[in-house]
Amino acid sequence: MYTRLLLLTTYTIFIFSGFSYASDRKGAPPAQNVSPVPRIPREFRAAWVATVANINWPSKPGLPVAQQQKEALALLDFLQAHHFNAVIFQVRPQADALYKSALEPWSYFLTGIQGKAPEPFYDPLQFWIDAAHARGLELHVWLNPYRAHHVSGGPVTGSSLVKTKPGLVVKLKEGYWWFDPSLKATQDHGVNVVMDIVKRYDIDGVHFDDYFYPYPSYNGNEDFPDSLSWTRYQRSGGRLSRGDWRRQSVNAFIHRLYTEIKKEKKYVKFGISPFGIWRPGYPESVTGFDQYEALYADARLWLNKGWVDYFSPQLYWPIGRQEQSFPVLLGWWASENIQHRHLWPGISVGRDTSGVNTTEVINQIMVDRGILPNSSGAVHWSISSVIKNPGLADALMEGPYKKQALVPSSPWLDAVAPAAPRVSLVQQADGVTVQWKHMNNNDVFHWVIYYQYGTAWNYKILNHAERSFLLNTQANGHALQRIAVSAVDRSGNESPVTEVPLNKVVILPRSSWQAADAKPYKQHRPVRITVHHEGGKVLPEIASAVTRLRNIQTWCMGTDRKWADIPYHYLIAPDGSVFEGRNPLTVGETNTEYDPTGHLLICFLGNYEQQPFTPHLQDVLTRLIAQLCVEYRLSSETLSTHRDHSKITSCPGKNIYPLFENGSIKKQVKTLLKAQTGITTFR
Repeated sequence: MYTRLLLLTTYTIFIFSGFSYASDRKGAPPAQNVSPVPRIPREFRAAWVATVANINWPSKPGLPVAQQQKEALALLDFLQAHHFNAVIFQVRPQADALYKSALEPWSYFLTGIQGKAPEPFYDPLQFWIDAAHARGLELHVWLNPYRAHHVSGGPVTGSSLVKTKPGLVVKLKEGYWWFDPSLKATQDHGVNVVMDIVKRYDIDGVHFDDYFYPYPSYNGNEDFPDSLSWTRYQRSGGRLSRGDWRRQSVNAFIHRLYTEIKKEKKYVKFGISPFGIWRPGYPESVTGFDQYEALYADARLWLNKGWVDYFSPQLYWPIGRQEQSFPVLLGWWASENIQHRHLWPGISVGRDTSGVNTTEVINQIMVDRGILPNSSGAVHWSISSVIKNPGLADALMEGPYKKQALVPSSPWLDAVAPAAPRVSLVQQADGVTVQWKHMNNNDVFHWVIYYQYGTAWNYKILNHAERSFLLNTQANGHALQRIAVSAVDRSGNESPVTEVPLNKVVILPRSSWQAADAKPYKQHRPVRITVHHEGGKVLPEIASAVTRLRNIQTWCMGTDRKWADIPYHYLIAPDGSVFEGRNPLTVGETNTEYDPTGHLLICFLGNYEQQPFTPHLQDVLTRLIAQLCVEYRLSSETLSTHRDHSKITSCPGKNIYPLFENGSIKKQVKTLLKAQTGITTFR
């Protein structure tokens, strides 16, 4: 069987930043395809990775470095594969460091000995940052601001801040050591630790959890032992109550830290994940623990003042629990978000692998989307619980996380979108390689590749280091139609898209519709182009063009017809996919007005007396005609329809013919030819 190589030559198109095929490229025709590039989903999808007590990573203290790294990559690979876009990694569990620090010792949870560096040496935080960014994930460093020693953190060594800064810490009855938050030296040290990370590492966020003053149970349900600092405050003339004084210390620290981070790197987000209830009775139906009085955390104030970029209250209760209902609490926090910061609640995945729990988690994500449609998101506690629950992981991928999402933008940090990328294509027979560049690589954190097969759009989010992407010329029986690329910066601002035209229409070969072998045929030389429609039943976009093509060929080559092959050389489906029909160098045996010698025939599948001829189809047709004019050296003046050669047909239908009758198709083809070749006709 004759097979023609459809896209013989590899060539490159280059479009400058901000230009598009539709309107800006010099000499290009006006927009014909009004289908816009789709808006990409925006949602924060994060998971906590806890290192304290080796909850999530590493699996135990003192693992070999290679094993630590293998475990880290497994966690990050899972997040990438399941369309998360951020990881919240605990780097300071107990005034220690899972990174190289001159301020605090190496973590016991990393090496098994506090103060001992990994051997062979590596910097775990840098490793996590590089690996996360390579997978398109934001990395937020998670620090405990006041915990100096955890009961699971091994012996207190000489390198511990309990020993090196004894005046800043107190011991609690359950064995914990805690910084006194009221001391300026405590605040200074905490700010220095955070800013050291912000300055030296390419992080995307700084994160605190719910530990401010300790939970009462950590001290045998007795009051926090800060009598010395409280007495000094009173003697200095302080007039606040003890509770207000404690809250003021925490408030001052939070405000100062937010300010310092923004001075250094404005794009680094600051997030806090407080206990999920501010105070019992807020809202009225809520009962439970009072963080305002017990942890001295005035979390509502921080949100009201805008001292955070995102707020993740730990809403670890089910939707239907009346006293601590997930949507009731989320709605209350949303009402307090007067500075319009991101509100991305923490949700508890738990260890329950039942279908009931899976449904609860999925429902909470959907409730969050309903309450916060402009900036939805959730932080999952914790990553191990998601990984160890295949049913939940599958449900996320089959449901709310089926498609990738960008992190919502933060306009109070940066509202200026990056410039559009410059894009080029290398087009081959079976694929198109999309390549891009940017005038300011430092302003790009992600790339988005948009692509359309038939009339269906899809996209892929890529990390900032990637510079090319391969697309097949067809997918699921549909031809590649359009390609566009955008750049996204660290604050989530997306550039205008750069849409790049496919210089050659993708033509799906006969094998794509399982064509039967042609019978012996007559040869001819095409001298003109004629457009038909097959005129049968209306063919919707979702219908199978392949089935229709095979039926047409079967009918044409049947015993009553005995034609050599399908009578058309190219056939266009309602979604714009172009199929190879008969060899263009052949003519039908009957040589009638239906299939005359010298005519290169283009046929639309369907009935265009009834179904609409869309701008997308008009764009495909004009580009195909221009392509054939170049390939066969045909004059654009020869364009015609079946109706022009027959007085007994209305083909190609009332919805197509007027565009030939008024000359608009011919005009658009000439404009395309002028842009591509510098001339409007070949004869």
